[in-house]
Amino acid sequence: VGVVASEDLQVLENYSDAPMTPKQILQVIEAEGLKEMRSGTSPLACLNAMLHSNSRGGEGLFYKLPGRISLFTLKA
Repeated sequence: VGVVASEDLQVLENYSDAPMTPKQILQVIEAEGLKEMRSGTSPLACLNAMLHSNSRGGEGLFYKLPGRISLFTLKA
């Protein structure tokens, strides 16, 4: 996944008071109907890969909390 989905940014912007796991982010996306989930895809795996790839280096949009297994927040 090379492009950051606007749904992911929207969730983390709206819920920026606490870091979230990819599963929590996906639950909000589904609950609020921000993206249609198609059968045959693995949305959690795609989201997880996108968050990890976009939290590396200085150009990433997301920040992965050190010492925690998959807690993400937006970079300030």
